[in-house]
Amino acid sequence: MTTLAEMPAQIQQTMEARGLLQTQALGDEQPAAVQHALPRVSELVMTSLAELASQPEGRDQVWKLAQEAAAAPASSPVGAGLVKEVLVDRFHGTVHAIATAAGVRATTVAKLLDVATGAALGLLGGLVAEHNWSAPQLAHWLRPHQAEPVLAPLAGGVAPLAAVGAGPEPSWFASRSNWLLMAVSVVAVAELGYIIGTRSADADVAAPAATSAAAGSNRQYTAIPVANLATKPVASATTVPVPVVLKLKDGVRQVIGATSTESKLYQFLVDPSKGVDPTDPTKDWIGFDRIYFDSNKATLTNESLWQLSNVASILKRFPDAKIKIGGYTDNTGQPLSNLRLSKDRAQAALDALVSLGVPTSRLTAVGYGVLDNIASNDTEEGRAVNRRVSMQVVQK
Repeated sequence: MTTLAEMPAQIQQTMEARGLLQTQALGDEQPAAVQHALPRVSELVMTSLAELASQPEGRDQVWKLAQEAAAAPASSPVGAGLVKEVLVDRFHGTVHAIATAAGVRATTVAKLLDVATGAALGLLGGLVAEHNWSAPQLAHWLRPHQAEPVLAPLAGGVAPLAAVGAGPEPSWFASRSNWLLMAVSVVAVAELGYIIGTRSADADVAAPAATSAAAGSNRQYTAIPVANLATKPVASATTVPVPVVLKLKDGVRQVIGATSTESKLYQFLVDPSKGVDPTDPTKDWIGFDRIYFDSNKATLTNESLWQLSNVASILKRFPDAKIKIGGYTDNTGQPLSNLRLSKDRAQAALDALVSLGVPTSRLTAVGYGVLDNIASNDTEEGRAVNRRVSMQVVQK
């Protein structure tokens, strides 16, 4: 009997044995890079199926799809789009992280996920037939991974599955793919710490606020404070930012800081009293506060994907909105090099948003170099502040 720990390897073997990798339109992807992506893809499929099976309405869905997949021809895999359905707004950020780590396109990862889902469901269908499992029994078999949910938006990874092989299990750190999972976990913990850190230790949790500034409009969004600092005085003389939940349509939520980039963007878009001023190019810029680049490069770090995924999710809820992304540097180095670097960094942010599902037609990237510094370049702290990427809504 195939064990749960062996499933990721079995999925890959099934895909290769049936020639599913060759039949997909993977373009000019390097075979080695595709092979490097497969373990992460297989793990994500299994974690997503476990998450779906943990839900009452999803349990029967997995069971029925498994039986359907077992009887379907290899050329017609079942379950296309299922992982995207489970992850919702987490999908694009997770796919982008896998693609970046493996060196393949995000579209390739999405195709591999569909094929791997069909292979996984087929294997599960075989187990259902072999053991005459009911839907609850299949869900119970998957249960060990239900405690390891797929990470939130822009975490970019999947929960680890047990190592495959006979005899004693190798160290979890022995797998190269697990180093990515560990890095992703650090990002998730850091994001959680950011949210928790914005709460007052003495604040009472209050009922969510009823509506946002757009309550009277046709938009389906609300900004909901999750803590009420007015109910009890805080020890610090400084006002502590309140975390908010952005309630997007289809039940999608983002928990963010009240003064974060995401909150400022959302509130600007949802508030009908805030308009775009085409005559003042310096007005209403919103700085990204959690995206970072490698030193002197335009290469985004992995932790930047979290915020970019959040921003992409918000922009997709406001389909008419267009934004300009501006890159800036401090005054050290050659002005021309700084200008080029600032444009490349703005473009990198734009490219990431496109890969996360935002149409290119809604985005522009501009490099401003040392223009519009917002802090003194006389100190390292000031120079760090000036090295930034911001965005401006140019159409609502």
